[in-house]
Amino acid sequence: MIVYHFTSSEFALRALRDRRLKIARINELNDPVELCAADFTNPDVRTKLEAFKKQVNERYGVICFSKNYHDPVLWSHYADSHRGVALVFDIPDDNAITIDYRPGRFKLAIDAVLRRGSFEETDLNQLISTKFSSWEYEKEIRMMCRLHDHFCQIDSLGKKVYFESLSLESFGVDSSTDSLKLIGLIRGVRCDLTPMDITGELLAVDTLSVHDAQLDLSSFQVISGKTFPVNGVRSFSACCFRV
Repeated sequence: MIVYHFTSSEFALRALRDRRLKIARINELNDPVELCAADFTNPDVRTKLEAFKKQVNERYGVICFSKNYHDPVLWSHYADSHRGVALVFDIPDDNAITIDYRPGRFKLAIDAVLRRGSFEETDLNQLISTKFSSWEYEKEIRMMCRLHDHFCQIDSLGKKVYFESLSLESFGVDSSTDSLKLIGLIRGVRCDLTPMDITGELLAVDTLSVHDAQLDLSSFQVISGKTFPVNGVRSFSACCFRV
């Protein structure tokens, strides 16, 4: 599945250099209703849900994408007001969680939760994939990541930060089975990244398709304009990761 990850130019270059993408923690997502889209008017269920959310936050993170890059509001909200980029990924269909947008909270099998005395990971799928309908413009696709399976660093504030490795098209390297394959980069209409900026962060064996976004003159959509390949120049060396 082809998906788009919006970010600033700074973090895009860092992702290219370090060949990895930051995994968002559940409690850091911008929707305070994450994992709470069901009807939780029962106080006992609310208490169990809070405990479940803490467990999920310790075990899982997500990487968020969109199905397309055409909505200018996405660029305004997530790509530094069109000064950033959209990273284009090919991810396995099995890893893609399509968000279900609803106008109201759904009914969960509360009796089963009360009988068990807790929520279980089987409840997680519906909770993580449901959001309020006002978010529908995002056309979000998520990839869940088990944190203990991923590289972790401690940032300057002492917090654990987790990353998913990404691959690029490299000469003589088979990346067909990689979960996060970078196949393109779209520069926003206000982006000042130059081809040399991108080239300098790629290995000499890498090739990346770069697109320039432009505003469609007949609609409000963002469309793809000029496209050109960029080849890396950096020799392989031990990466100096920064958080």
